[in-house]
Amino acid sequence: MNRQLLTEKIVALKHVKGISWKQLAEAIGRSPGFATAALLGQMSLSKDEAQKTGHLLGLNEDEVALLQQAPYRGSLPTASPPTH
Repeated sequence: MNRQLLTEKIVALKHVKGISWKQLAEAIGRSPGFATAALLGQMSLSKDEAQKTGHLLGLNEDEVALLQQAPYRGSLPTASPPTH
């Protein structure tokens, strides 16, 4: 499992379980903006936050550990468009 696959899994589980970003944020005690960014792979969670998320979504131990890893900020799965 890599972070991109975990992000896709989280989005799918959120939909299947009918859980909103706001509910996930409340479960970990963070703002919806932070929680959404973290669960989409742009921020990392603390161990406690990751475990709460894992419990709510049914993630395994390895997936919970991935949520705690610092992301490579600014990384995109595709090339960036020109800025000029």
